[in-house]
Amino acid sequence: MATGSGTGTPVTGIGFCTLVDLEQFLQVDIDDADKVASANRAIVEATVAIQNYCRQQIELAEDEEITLDSAGGTRVFLPELPVIDVSVVVEDDETLDVDDDYKLGQHGILHRVGAYWTSGIQIVQITYSHGYATIPDDVVSICARAAARAYQAGLRAAEVEGVPGVASKSLGDYAVAFGAEAGGSQEGVLGASAAPILLRSEKRILDRYRV
Repeated sequence: MATGSGTGTPVTGIGFCTLVDLEQFLQVDIDDADKVASANRAIVEATVAIQNYCRQQIELAEDEEITLDSAGGTRVFLPELPVIDVSVVVEDDETLDVDDDYKLGQHGILHRVGAYWTSGIQIVQITYSHGYATIPDDVVSICARAAARAYQAGLRAAEVEGVPGVASKSLGDYAVAFGAEAGGSQEGVLGASAAPILLRSEKRILDRYRV
């Protein structure tokens, strides 16, 4: 049973974008089995990064059960947005009636009607549906871009056999050159891990989904 906002891999599918989205963004066909596995992993990494930044699951979850603390007062805040439906509310082992005992307001606020919420730890159990049945286009786009960076970083690491900072190689009279890669903080860093998962510009777009 959940006790707060859910983050992690999506409930269904691989992530917030598809392999086709990634192929279209990169303008390449990804059909080799190993590369498909790497691309799918990159999509999962990008999806989890978006969820962690937004502190939201984002994808649709139906009839999720959560248990919340209550400080009293007339409002309880549900952790996942948007809230589609609240089907069951149990307060201190008593099942409440919609409209008579509680009402769902805007922004995931559950209002107590004619009374105060009982204060206590893990005292309110709620079953509700939340999230987007169709992932918004801007989230899909950001996921594809972030996954592309992770995927390309993996290809680069494979090309240089995991040796960080290789800028060039040659075959005749073997030679290798090392250079610093630009990281997200504009500092010289080495290795494929320097690829940022989410850019500041992307985070600004995601701020509308962040709580």
